[in-house]
Amino acid sequence: MMSRSSVSILAAFLALPWCASAARAAQLQLATGIEYSNGDYGELTSTKALVVPFTTKVVIGRLALRASIPYVMVRGPADVAPVIEDSGGERSSNSGSGSGGGSSGSGSGSSDDDSDDDFDSNRDVQGFGDASLSASWSFNRIAATSLYIDLTGRVRLPTGSEAKGLGNGATDYVALTEMGWDGRRGGVFVSGGRRFLESNAVAARIDGWQASAGYWRNIGQRSVFGMQANWRNASTATGTDPKSVDMYLTRRLSTGWKLEVSGSAGLSDASPDYAAGLNFSWRSTNRR
Repeated sequence: MMSRSSVSILAAFLALPWCASAARAAQLQLATGIEYSNGDYGELTSTKALVVPFTTKVVIGRLALRASIPYVMVRGPADVAPVIEDSGGERSSNSGSGSGGGSSGSGSGSSDDDSDDDFDSNRDVQGFGDASLSASWSFNRIAATSLYIDLTGRVRLPTGSEAKGLGNGATDYVALTEMGWDGRRGGVFVSGGRRFLESNAVAARIDGWQASAGYWRNIGQRSVFGMQANWRNASTATGTDPKSVDMYLTRRLSTGWKLEVSGSAGLSDASPDYAAGLNFSWRSTNRR
């Protein structure tokens, strides 16, 4: 169960974007959608997950604050704890010359084979997963070029039920650096970071590294296409490293509104065999 202090931190951080959006220079962004994944994760029976992410973000100058929590529906035996944006930085979800690119969802889940929980093959559970809070600082147009660097700190709070396999049952921290080129027609990025993991009631979890790399390209005035590869260390010494390749297509529908269609292919038993998502986002136009 999540501690009282964790609840207070989550409540304060969720309220922060709404308060900050009243400021003159603030830009508020909201996103939700639906994501489906299917994989056997080394089990005899496949596990299906349906994720509905809820994300709020506020940008004030170079500072970006984000709070996310997913509603998760899982059917199958694998201990799948959805990881909110665990494979990349913040910028890669908002690139493409300001028109948007990258995955804006929560991630459709991964398993490190690190849990001693033995779920029944007929398991069918649902509920909120672990919440993710992050803060990023951006260095834009370095040396008067399209080069940028983003520094991000993220904390994952145990809001999801560990007994049901909807959360990790521990507080995790991630420090990330992303560097990229955000050009007029497209761009590229690489990101890397260190994960600091607490052990939970069923597993001795260890710290590890993660990395992503990808590109995006503007298609006309309203669309962006992109791909990225993701990797990270397993959460236990005997676990399997999650690896995946993602692709996405975003389309600006009208002022402030954006639609994203995404797909993912897993490259290890710790990732879903495949995943697909449909996400909507809105951002205010009052940033000055």
